[in-house]
Amino acid sequence: MTTESSHHQALQAALDAFIQTPSMEEALKVLQAYPDLLTDQADILLASIITSARQQGHEITAQALDERRDFIRNVREDIEQKEKQVCH
Repeated sequence: MTTESSHHQALQAALDAFIQTPSMEEALKVLQAYPDLLTDQADILLASIITSARQQGHEITAQALDERRDFIRNVREDIEQKEKQVCH
């Protein structure tokens, strides 16, 4: 039985794994292993982490997380474009 809380915890754990990857190649592997990271819910969670980092004065961390967020968005866009091509 999956509750919303346990789903949130799993998403947080996957996001932590993604954030801690040393390279974009490793980050892509994490995205493939945890497709929930490509959801709007994950984007919102990452945005809140970025906001928190900025509020605490950790601008360099926030910028690095922004780059990771952009990477996720680019992967999402690529997937959406490929799905559109398959449908047409």
